[in-house]
Amino acid sequence: MNEHVVEAIAHELALRFRILARALDRLDRLEGERDFVGWLRRLAADQDVLTELSTTLVLHALQAAVEETPYRLLRLLDTDEAVSLATLCERSGLDRASLYLWLGRLAHAGLVTLELEAESVRSTPLGRVLISWLTAVIAETRGRITEWLTLIGSVTP
Repeated sequence: MNEHVVEAIAHELALRFRILARALDRLDRLEGERDFVGWLRRLAADQDVLTELSTTLVLHALQAAVEETPYRLLRLLDTDEAVSLATLCERSGLDRASLYLWLGRLAHAGLVTLELEAESVRSTPLGRVLISWLTAVIAETRGRITEWLTLIGSVTP
């Protein structure tokens, strides 16, 4: 696998964690939460928990992207530009409610950003690098299957 792609995915997932950590920290301060004081320091000191967290971040993003419908949506959003929800409904063939449910799942994983005031959605850098990687893996798989079919076609009557 291309080392650059691995680095890009890891970088975007680490940024995703930073956003999550800041949000949790802010929530704790707003609510006067004391049970989690020092949680980031404890997290940094425990390699097993860091591994578990990293695994969860990677699998959560992958699970959100690898089903057929979310994969298709991410392919339709494979640009920096926002796409209107109406356009995405038309292009995807999904009804409005189903589209919102799938986009909510992708947004929760950090793969898209919903712009509700503009009634549009855009892919995040994480969503774009992940879809790029998945597309490359699919293309490579197709190429290898083609090679095999060519090989057996040349040796079978």
